[in-house]
Amino acid sequence: MTSLDIPERNDQRAADRKLPPLISTKGPTVTMFAPYDCNNSCPFCVNKKEYRDTSSFSIKRCYDALNIMDRIFPENDVVLTGGEPLADLDALQGILDHIKPSHHVYINTTLPTNEKNTEEVVAAFLNRNASKISCVNVSRHLKHYVKECSDDIFSMLKVRHRINCVVFDDTTKEKLSAFLDRFNGHEVQLRANYSKLTLDNVFRTEDDDLFHLIESICKYEGQLEKELFRTGFVFSYKDSRITYHKTLPYSKINGRIGDIIIRQTGFIYDDWNDYGQELNINDLIR
Repeated sequence: MTSLDIPERNDQRAADRKLPPLISTKGPTVTMFAPYDCNNSCPFCVNKKEYRDTSSFSIKRCYDALNIMDRIFPENDVVLTGGEPLADLDALQGILDHIKPSHHVYINTTLPTNEKNTEEVVAAFLNRNASKISCVNVSRHLKHYVKECSDDIFSMLKVRHRINCVVFDDTTKEKLSAFLDRFNGHEVQLRANYSKLTLDNVFRTEDDDLFHLIESICKYEGQLEKELFRTGFVFSYKDSRITYHKTLPYSKINGRIGDIIIRQTGFIYDDWNDYGQELNINDLIR
């Protein structure tokens, strides 16, 4: 990496940032779990047990699965999650190079840094791949579950990014206001605790305490289009767009397919409910 690859810190005022438009997709989302360990221990992660034994993980089969999904849904969203996709930058580069440019690629990450992968190195990696990434979803929460790098990294990022925050029951108006002030000028996505959502209440706001908490701080702008098992509510706060995202912890409702999952093994599933059932196309994966 040359010195030209390292981004400069840019203290751009929040009011000068232009928030990008919301993106629509074609077909169900394909979520692929990074086939390498993250060494994190986030309490809301549904995949801890999957990463305890990596012996069956296969990036080759993950590539084959991505190829199959591309043939079926050539223009849909692909979400790279984990685990931690940025735990292995070389492997992630290969995955990004493999996904065709017709897809919207999203990366769920904590932006991990260390002595080798400094903030500047991580930012440079993402900036070099800005044309391949629709958005980087950065986990930041009201409590610190992992060691976080400095917020200075956000001023170095040229790729679209937004802050993802899982909000738990003990959140107060003061705590949430302080969090939103910390990330003023950024896109912020607040997520509910999945374990309390059902098909009966996922679209409801009347008895949704978190919705009313956000509404007491932010200006409500309207509801996103209802999908099969999820929806979102859009708010504005100072220079930020705030999205309250609600989704069920499973996607298969009435026999219809929502999200499709590529597990770390490279095999394809149709559901978030304990990974559902294998699809009958797995015999195509070598």
